Amino acid sequence: MLPCQPLFLIFAFLSIPAGVLSRRGNGDSSSDSGTSSDSDDSSSSGGTSVCSDDHKLTTTGLQPSYYLNYTMVAGDPGAYTDWNGLYFQGEASFDYVIRDLPINNTYYGTDCPKDHRSIRMLGIAWVGPRTPTPPDLHNPFTMGFQAWQSDNPIANITYSYNSCDTDVNLVHLKTTVDWREYVHETNRDVEGATDAVVLNVTQVGNDSHEVQFAGVYDVSSLRSAQTIFASDGTHKDQIHIPAKTCSTTGDILIGWPSGTMINGTMSNNTLTLSISGTTIAGFGDLNGSHDEQVNVTFSIDFMGTYDSANSSQVLHVGASDQSLVSFEKATSGAVAWASPRSLLAISLVVATGMAYI
Repeated sequence: MLPCQPLFLIFAFLSIPAGVLSRRGNGDSSSDSGTSSDSDDSSSSGGTSVCSDDHKLTTTGLQPSYYLNYTMVAGDPGAYTDWNGLYFQGEASFDYVIRDLPINNTYYGTDCPKDHRSIRMLGIAWVGPRTPTPPDLHNPFTMGFQAWQSDNPIANITYSYNSCDTDVNLVHLKTTVDWREYVHETNRDVEGATDAVVLNVTQVGNDSHEVQFAGVYDVSSLRSAQTIFASDGTHKDQIHIPAKTCSTTGDILIGWPSGTMINGTMSNNTLTLSISGTTIAGFGDLNGSHDEQVNVTFSIDFMGTYDSANSSQVLHVGASDQSLVSFEKATSGAVAWASPRSLLAISLVVATGMAYI
């Protein structure tokens, strides 16, 4: 029998991943590889900073920040807890129509397409159980969703993500959001959370293995939308149409208009999500937003499948309690989401190992 040392040397060399996403069900910790809010690897040459795109899927913000009170165990963001939740990944579409410009808002001479437009996207959804605190939350589960423009197949979802683009996510949603508000009377900040979408969860017909949910995005209970700026980056949660869609260079900032309809279905292995609404949207650019506006009607559809590689929990639909869903520890546990190069390396190692047998 030939010595096995070369096999281990080949494995050590080839299995070094170009980029690995290791979420282990907790996508809101900056300590996870691939989930850091500062995932861009920058270098400086002559005072110029250059971003090196590592293609790591940045999922910071899929969970409200208060989840860290339950998912961070002894400083270990990868530890299993009952609140880790699970992930779905899949394809999404973003359809929109820019209608006639509002009166007296065309002084910039903006020229926008008036026909129906569609953007193909890839996306990730996270679903987790409701935590015991903060109080006054009613949804049986919390959902986060992000999607970005991409022509890549779902198999290349990791490398479809541009980690150097701070506006890569065209859609970024949380059904429950953190808020912070300054109270003049006490001269201090008050923090909390609210269900931005109060979800009505019901069984789908006679199918005890599928639930449907529906709700309307509404944060009018807060004094001002400006209060939604907790440290998890909630103030960045929004829908936007990419820059240069119109003759101006800025993105069309849809935000999250009150009245936006959100609904979908969920089974043990699949998640569908639909978002639709109409609003008067503004523009944003490198110099900030300005007063020009357009009417936009939009719809977003996502169909995802259970991401077992990055989820430490599984979903059981048809629970006997009022929530109709329950979360349990995944029997196989979570593993790192390896890049295609890593998977190829593993395949080569297996083949090489067989050659030594």
